[in-house]
Amino acid sequence: MPSLSGIYDSAWIQPIAKIKENLSIWTQGSWSHYVINYLEPVPPGPASTVEMVTASGAAWLLPYATIAKQVVAILQPNELEFMHLRWEPLDNVEGVLWEQAGQAKFNVRNFHARVDLNTKLWDPHLVSTTFWILGMNRDMNLEVRNPMPVVIPMARFRFWGYRYLLSLFDATALTAPDRAKLAQGDIETVRKHVGPTAWIPAEGRGG
Repeated sequence: MPSLSGIYDSAWIQPIAKIKENLSIWTQGSWSHYVINYLEPVPPGPASTVEMVTASGAAWLLPYATIAKQVVAILQPNELEFMHLRWEPLDNVEGVLWEQAGQAKFNVRNFHARVDLNTKLWDPHLVSTTFWILGMNRDMNLEVRNPMPVVIPMARFRFWGYRYLLSLFDATALTAPDRAKLAQGDIETVRKHVGPTAWIPAEGRGG
């Protein structure tokens, strides 16, 4: 397996850091800093697969129809639990990721990128589908689109990756200006007080 050179390495998914190393995570409009206490894989399989037609309360997905964005219940972590995931559809549908509900993920100025059955042809390890979820009440939302002129009975999506248990960096002894600089992601302040860290964008962000 190749060594990890960045958080979007073009290979099979790997942990972004080791136990007792630091993470600096973009969430709710600022940077928060953590120590990893534990991590383990989340393998792909039936338990990590969601069927969005049923989850939405519908019987089928009509031609060219959309399932409005909604929380994926199996991907709701506990507080201080951090999920590092990739994903793919198992049926001929398109997935659109929102993280959090009001912020498009994989969004550029003129389009919101979607994941479909062809994504794996161009990106064999599905690196470009990578996303993260941090803690409770910061849920990702999944929107589903039917690109075909036929009724679809199922819209299955499978997720896999790693699960981390974190401790929040204790900044109570720092001055208010230093705490503000940590939240802003000031490099020198983070180096001084937190130490080496991996920087992770756990939510979408506008330009």
